[in-house]
Amino acid sequence: MINWIRKYHVYFWIILIAGLLLYDNNEKKLYAKLYKKEGICTSAIINDVEGYGRGTGYDFKYTFRIKNKTYHSKTDIGNLNIHQAEKLKNKTFMVVFLKRNPHINRVYVKIPVHENFGQLEYKNVLLKKPGIENIL
Repeated sequence: MINWIRKYHVYFWIILIAGLLLYDNNEKKLYAKLYKKEGICTSAIINDVEGYGRGTGYDFKYTFRIKNKTYHSKTDIGNLNIHQAEKLKNKTFMVVFLKRNPHINRVYVKIPVHENFGQLEYKNVLLKKPGIENIL
């Protein structure tokens, strides 16, 4: 039995890693479909940039309002460095959230907006700029 495990353990790890990658890809596609189908846009203000781990990463902490209720959330700063991210504090950007669960959301710092944008204005911005579809 031990010889069999030693002989085939590499195949086990290959199958496990491939399965995890497929699962991750499937989840990303699922959320992309949900955002396209049920996503609603609004404005978010970035309040702070907070580090996590041992200085290995940073999150944007932001707030947005829906029907007189304020939601607090955070998301990774992506490929920005900390100095670029710090410059975005107190600025307004587009956030997309799911209609049935506003806690599932994502802020897009490449799409600056003003605070009083409505849903129709967001759709116009998305239609006028063809490159934005790839960002979302």
